[in-house]
Amino acid sequence: MSDVRRPDGEEVGSDPVETTSPVYSQADVEEVCALLLGSEDWDSAREALEKCSVNFTSALVVEVICRCKFRGGAALRFFDWVGKRDGYGHSSEAYNMAMKIAGGAKDFECMRSLFYEMRRKGYSITPDTWTIMIMQYGRTGLTVIALGIFEEMKASGCEPSGSTYKYLIISLCGSKGRKVDEAVKLFREMMKSKHVPDKELVEIYLGCLCESCKLSDARKCVNFLREVGFSTALSYSLYIRALCRAGNLKEALKLLDNAGAERETLNKYVYGSIVSGLLRKGNLEAALSKVDEMKQVGISPSVHVYTSLAVHYLKKKEIGKAEEVLEMMKGEGCEPTVVTYSAFIRGYMVAGKVGDAWSVFNRMKSDGPSPDFRTYSMFMDSLCKIGRSEGAMGLISEMLGGKIVPSSINFQTVFHGLNREGKHDLARLVWQQKLDLAKQRKSVT
Repeated sequence: MSDVRRPDGEEVGSDPVETTSPVYSQADVEEVCALLLGSEDWDSAREALEKCSVNFTSALVVEVICRCKFRGGAALRFFDWVGKRDGYGHSSEAYNMAMKIAGGAKDFECMRSLFYEMRRKGYSITPDTWTIMIMQYGRTGLTVIALGIFEEMKASGCEPSGSTYKYLIISLCGSKGRKVDEAVKLFREMMKSKHVPDKELVEIYLGCLCESCKLSDARKCVNFLREVGFSTALSYSLYIRALCRAGNLKEALKLLDNAGAERETLNKYVYGSIVSGLLRKGNLEAALSKVDEMKQVGISPSVHVYTSLAVHYLKKKEIGKAEEVLEMMKGEGCEPTVVTYSAFIRGYMVAGKVGDAWSVFNRMKSDGPSPDFRTYSMFMDSLCKIGRSEGAMGLISEMLGGKIVPSSINFQTVFHGLNREGKHDLARLVWQQKLDLAKQRKSVT
C-alpha cells in the first residue's frame, strides 16, 4: 500500500492552512491584540496601531487575527489595514486565515473577495485555500455552493487533497443540506484518488448511510477500510455503532452474531453502543443483561454505558435510580463527562427539580468538566420553558464572558421568554446584546 496517501490530520474546525515558523515576539502579539480588542471602535484602534512600534510580519498578522477570530470585524479590519502598509505583504497563510474568519462569520461576500484578491495579486491558490471556502459554505448547509466550488477547484487544475474530500463529504452528510448520493459519489472518488479517510470522517459517513438505509454502500465502505489497513474489528465496530445510532439494532446484532472469531473482540468495541440502542428501544432488561455479560468477562461499564443508563432513568423520571448510577460510576473511578452532567441538568429540569439542576451546573463550573455550548443552550431553553427566563439571561452573559459565542437561536429563545413573562425591558437588553455581538463580528466589506 505504498501508493496510498494517508489522511490529513486536521480536525473539523481546525485550520487547513500551511504553517510558518513564528517571526515575532509574543509581547508584540499581546500588544496588538490588546489594541484591537480594547478599543471602543475601529478608528480608535487604527490610531493606536499607527502609533505603536511593532514590526508587522506576516507571521505576526496570522497569530493576531487567529487570536482575535471571535471579534471577526476587528480581525478583518486589522488585516485590511496592515495589508496597505508600505513594505508589508500578506502571506498565503494570512489570506487563508482571513478567509476562514470571514466565512466563519457567514460573510461569504468578504471571503470570496479575499479569494479574488489573492488570485489577482498572483498568490498561489492551494488546495488549502479552496478547502476553506468549501468547508465554510458546507458548515452552514450551503452544500450546493460548496459542490460548485469543488468543481471550480478541479476545473482550475488544482487537485483536491484528502482534507478537501473530508470536509465536503462531512458537509454533505450533515443535517443541513444533506445530499447522500453526492456524498457516496465523492467517497468513491476519494478512494480512487487513494486518499484514506480518517476515523472521524468514517464515523460521520457511515452514520449518514445507516440513517438513510443505504446499507449496501455502508458495507462497501467497510470493505474498503479493511483494504487500506483498518483492522477488521475496527471497521465492523464503526459500522455496528452507526447502525445502533440509526436505530437499526436488528442489523447490528445480526452482524455481531455472525462475526465468528472476531465476536469477542467486537464486543469490547461495540457493547456500549448495543446497550445504548437497547435502552433507546426501551429494553432495559436486555441492556442490563448485556452489561452483566461484559462484566463476567472482565469488562467494566464505560462512561458511555453509565451515561446511557442514567439517561434512561432520567427520561422515566426515576431520579433516584439515575443518581444511583452516577454514584456507582464515580465509585468505580469512571469520571462523568459534560454529556453525563448535561443529561442530569435536563432530567432535573423535566422533573421540576430546578435547584438540583443549578447545583449540577454550578458544580461543573467550579469542579469541571466545564459546561459547553450545548449545555448552556439546553439549560437556557429549559429555563425559558418554565418561566425562568431571567436565569437564562444570566447564562447568555456568562457565555459572552467565557468566550462561548451564543447563537442567534439562544438570543431569540431568551428574548421571547422574557417577553412572555412581561419583562420587556430585560428582553430589549438581551436583543441589544445580540446586536452588539453582531456588530463586533461584522466583517469588512
